[in-house]
Amino acid sequence: MSQQIAAPSNEQAQVYVEIEKESSAPQVGRALKRKEDPRLITGRSKYVDDLKFPDMLYGVVLRSSYAHARIKRINISRAVESSDIRLIFTSENLPRGIENVLSSGKTQAGEEIKRPLLCKDEATYVGEPLVFLVATTRDGAEDALELIDVEYAELPAVVDPEYAWENTSPKARTGLESNVVLIEKRDYGDVRAAFEKAPKIVKLDLVNQRVAPTPLETRGCVAYFDPGTGMLTLWISTQAPFQVRSDISTILNLPENKVRVIAPEVGGGFGAKLSLYSEEVLASLASTQLGQPVKWIESRSENFLSMTCGRGQNQHVEIAASEKGRILGLKVKIIGDAGAHLTEGSSDSAFTLRMAPGCYIIPAYSGETAVVLTNKVPHDAYRGASRPEATFLIERAMDELARELGMDPSEIRIHNFIPKEDFPYRTAGDLEYDSGDYAMNLRKALELSGYDDWRLEQKRARQQGRLLGIGIATYVEICAFGPEFPQTAAITVSKSGMVTIISGTSPHGQGHETPLAQIVADKFGIDVDNVSVVYGDTAQLAWGTFTAGSRSAALGGTAVYMCADKIREKMADIAAHSLGVTKEEIEFSGGELKSMKDGRKRAPFSKVAKDAYNPELIPKGMEPVLFAFSAFAPTNYTFPFGTHVAVVDIEKETGAVQVVEYTAVDDVGKALNPLVVEGQVQGGITQGLGQAMLEQVKYDSDGQLLTASLLDYQIPMANDVPTFRTFRTETSTYTNPLGVKGVGEAGTIAATPAVANAVADALSHLGIKIKDMPFTPEYIRKLLSA
Repeated sequence: MSQQIAAPSNEQAQVYVEIEKESSAPQVGRALKRKEDPRLITGRSKYVDDLKFPDMLYGVVLRSSYAHARIKRINISRAVESSDIRLIFTSENLPRGIENVLSSGKTQAGEEIKRPLLCKDEATYVGEPLVFLVATTRDGAEDALELIDVEYAELPAVVDPEYAWENTSPKARTGLESNVVLIEKRDYGDVRAAFEKAPKIVKLDLVNQRVAPTPLETRGCVAYFDPGTGMLTLWISTQAPFQVRSDISTILNLPENKVRVIAPEVGGGFGAKLSLYSEEVLASLASTQLGQPVKWIESRSENFLSMTCGRGQNQHVEIAASEKGRILGLKVKIIGDAGAHLTEGSSDSAFTLRMAPGCYIIPAYSGETAVVLTNKVPHDAYRGASRPEATFLIERAMDELARELGMDPSEIRIHNFIPKEDFPYRTAGDLEYDSGDYAMNLRKALELSGYDDWRLEQKRARQQGRLLGIGIATYVEICAFGPEFPQTAAITVSKSGMVTIISGTSPHGQGHETPLAQIVADKFGIDVDNVSVVYGDTAQLAWGTFTAGSRSAALGGTAVYMCADKIREKMADIAAHSLGVTKEEIEFSGGELKSMKDGRKRAPFSKVAKDAYNPELIPKGMEPVLFAFSAFAPTNYTFPFGTHVAVVDIEKETGAVQVVEYTAVDDVGKALNPLVVEGQVQGGITQGLGQAMLEQVKYDSDGQLLTASLLDYQIPMANDVPTFRTFRTETSTYTNPLGVKGVGEAGTIAATPAVANAVADALSHLGIKIKDMPFTPEYIRKLLSA
């Protein structure tokens, strides 16, 4: 940069999370080191590709070279002759009884869209699987792919979602009347009247570009079918092992109790490992045919071609307001890019409509979304899934409204916030926000960021010809999905007093083990080191649900809490029986169960645990053994919120944007472990900065992917990320006994609009308006030259 920008002096600005040592104090709320980190950072943990079995075979995939084409012929005859080849699947030779369907859905017109395991007559995006080949070595399998001949007849492709929405556009697949697969509308209040009487109306057209999840670990699996037991075991990098079990069972016509799914260490997922993919089904199918382990590991280039993408919305926003900045009405129209097939996340833009009102009182609201098919890799959830897009559109609109009215962006927000005394609050998007104090949170962020000092610095910068911008984003998100998706846990206490948590939620980098252990350690009055956590194995727990939507602490943690309560009650009964006291006077502390009335009457936790296994030492009629299972379904979602402030400096000559300072004040409810919370916030901010500054999945007009490697698709490096100032406010929730709201996606949701607003602010005095992301030097130079 041409000049280094120093932060204004603010003694309170930097907030550190200090790592705490073990102590007898309550464990929940302590910043303890993550239990899993030693094995992860020393390379002693096991990911899917680390697994090796005798007689293991290797699967590879031949993929479509065209975005849209009729498949005239697939000739595998030369590949079959290769000595390494054990099996080749095409759509024509799948075993009897296996339908060539991975998933299906319907368009707005009722036309069924079937996603095949392997393309048969038509390919609909570059990278779509055509052939699955299994060989004795990975190299041999790759070589054999070169021997397969495919004859295509190219068809017109549609790439731009705005164009796909038009009736005259090419159709993403033959036989469709329209590319539109979903239209959803929301209406609240008298929108027409609000806009007719409004003295100020601001309109924005925004592009929330497609991004690639790019987890450190690509997708992969190892499948082994044991012919003797009829059991299929699938080791897979997934966020939802129990859902994988159900789906594999259905597709392969196997009894669900004959399918075991294990998620070992998972190196990132971000939503893209929620759904089952063709390759994982085909590896499992191949193993059932061959009776040997079959491994399939996705290469990095395949990851860009075939892993689902996130975001991908074209947003059109109108906001009506009074001269004093009071919001009168909001109109939103979104075109969502579903890609070539339907997934669980295809309807993300419908949820964006529900969250679009954000933190504000919106008296009148009209929202509409159209989800369209295009000839691109399918869309699915990506960290935040629908909420970052909602926050982006409303926060960009609020900044533009403030600019049009000559108001400070912070002032207009406070003017329109939902007051804290109005919670629970039913929004214009028909959601009940649980709790919040948005104004307090924003004021804390302004204080910690030195906001007023930065505004003074900006005036000086403009006098010197420098481009300095300050951006605010105040967000609210919906988390802890949800009443319809209960989460489970079980706890066992051994005869020696060692505790094992079996969690229905399985991490992929979040750090679940320590917070869950802290919950139980507090309940039992024992050391965290005496609690171990296992997860990701469908043979260890009756049932569980997915890990996503910032739900693991709120739902999974509560299920653990409920289990601990059950065992605590039982152990209190046993201790009271053996000590000759009442159950009500028993307390758990310091590794003991003791009478609060008579401190001499006490028993070690391990002694009570041992007694629980001896029917002669427990109350008459009590069932021996210490085990509990719980499933928790909340009555409502949770709604974390926060304010992020970004400061950017733009170099006129090169167009380079530097984030010189970043302040985040998040309210995630009760923090079980502040160190884990901090890690989630910083990781989320980094991904949000990536979308704002660097990342974009690009296709040419024929649907060819232009960002198929890390040379072409940039993700944040260490030197792209500023030092973060972080702080938390704490507003509890009524939806779970822990008071937890969720934190996994908060940083991602706020960071992108905060940086976008900062860039827009830096350029606003030049009359420049921004629409697209990322804010690359090329894009900024183009804006400046225009």
